[in-house]
Amino acid sequence: MLVSVKMFFLVKLRETALAVLPIVLLVAILSLTVAPLPKGLLVVFLRDSLLLIAGLTLFLTGAEVGIMPSGSYIGSALTRTRKLPVILVSGFIIGFIITIAEPALMILGIQVEDITGSIRSGPLVAAVALGTGVFVTLAMARTVFQIPLKLVFLVGYVVVFFLASQTIPLFVAIAFDSGGATTGPMTVPFIIALGLGIAGVRSDKNAEEDSFGYIGVASIGPIMAVCFLGLFVQQTAVAPVQESDTVVRLGTIIKNVATALTPLGAVVFFFQITIMHLPPRQVRRIAIGFIYTFVGLVLFFYSTEHSFISAGKALGFAFGTSSIAFYLIPLGFLVGAIVTCAEPAIWLLAEQVEEVSAGNVRRHILLVALASGVGFAVALAMARVIFGFSIWYLLIPFYALSLALMAVCPKLFTAIAFDSGGVASGPLSSTFILALTLGASAGLGGNPAMDAFGLIAMIAVTPIVSIQLLGWIYAHSAKRKEEQQ
Repeated sequence: MLVSVKMFFLVKLRETALAVLPIVLLVAILSLTVAPLPKGLLVVFLRDSLLLIAGLTLFLTGAEVGIMPSGSYIGSALTRTRKLPVILVSGFIIGFIITIAEPALMILGIQVEDITGSIRSGPLVAAVALGTGVFVTLAMARTVFQIPLKLVFLVGYVVVFFLASQTIPLFVAIAFDSGGATTGPMTVPFIIALGLGIAGVRSDKNAEEDSFGYIGVASIGPIMAVCFLGLFVQQTAVAPVQESDTVVRLGTIIKNVATALTPLGAVVFFFQITIMHLPPRQVRRIAIGFIYTFVGLVLFFYSTEHSFISAGKALGFAFGTSSIAFYLIPLGFLVGAIVTCAEPAIWLLAEQVEEVSAGNVRRHILLVALASGVGFAVALAMARVIFGFSIWYLLIPFYALSLALMAVCPKLFTAIAFDSGGVASGPLSSTFILALTLGASAGLGGNPAMDAFGLIAMIAVTPIVSIQLLGWIYAHSAKRKEEQQ
């Protein structure tokens, strides 16, 4: 068991280093040339980048060793009960609890509270978790009653855009950002495991195909929930977040991480003593995974709050206040493409698409398409910061294209595309890239709360368009081959 954990750790260390170090190198080059960071911040940033790598490595190792197996075991145990009400209620509870522990969502909540001064992190995270729980349950019910997935997406996003049009502008971009930030390395494994479990209840030939699409459906819930929050919650002034000393900050982080993980551990323990009954060896392995996850999250949050977010904002501010502010657009493209190419989940997604297309859509083609698309999305977000146009001019065309492509894209590709919407928006998107955008908006004299949020939403919608386009190309190519034969 220990050798296996060590192996996971080394693999995740390599993946995390490849994801973080290109960004660190880029920041160092820019700071030493065209956009100097404040004195001492670059040194702290370089030091904390090692803490970030260590934290993400421990967190991802813990997720692989303890969190993901827990989701699989619970999904299998629920399937064996063959009791639909139990499965649906469990799906809601697990969806709610696992979302609260999602690190990208926590970081987004912290930055929203810090920038807006009127939207508290606690209610925002709670609303997102509630929306996720409801739509995880809806995704399960869809599989059981064999409701067409494309119909769920069409109706869901029509309702989302209607609600978004009725809420105050401040909540619109934050709502769509929440949908992208929710589906991360904590949430996805549990939801996928539950999806496979509920598909097993049906046991028909289409059940396995219907196990896809759970992440895409679950992502609708947070957007809708935050739009509701904007409709019904009266905004009140919140004092800006004050800097505190390192010991106090670290103590707060430890407390917050423990608060987020404890309910999840309680859920796993409850299912263990009721329906799972795992042997002691597997229980110890899950416990080790939770310890790794806890330590990793503490290091991750400390390094991001202590310097990564600050460095991103300072770098963006330096560009915004200089004569080369327009270089933010190509910089955004470069950063978006680098982060996408370095994201391990993107490589796994590329392999999955190559497999389901029987090799007709090569992984390197998908990788280039996703990297270019995400880079383009970040460049557009930077252009919005510079020119100050509404987020609606980006959300409506991209989501309209996503829904229109469902008419010509194979069903399986559509499900994978919407599932992958949150894959590209990993930890670096919600920390460094969003901070870079916020800093640029402040440097340009804009309103960061109105101009910068919406970045994660743009990154999340790009894979939906890219994969469906490739799916349409694959279907068209397959049809031509069939006609020739």
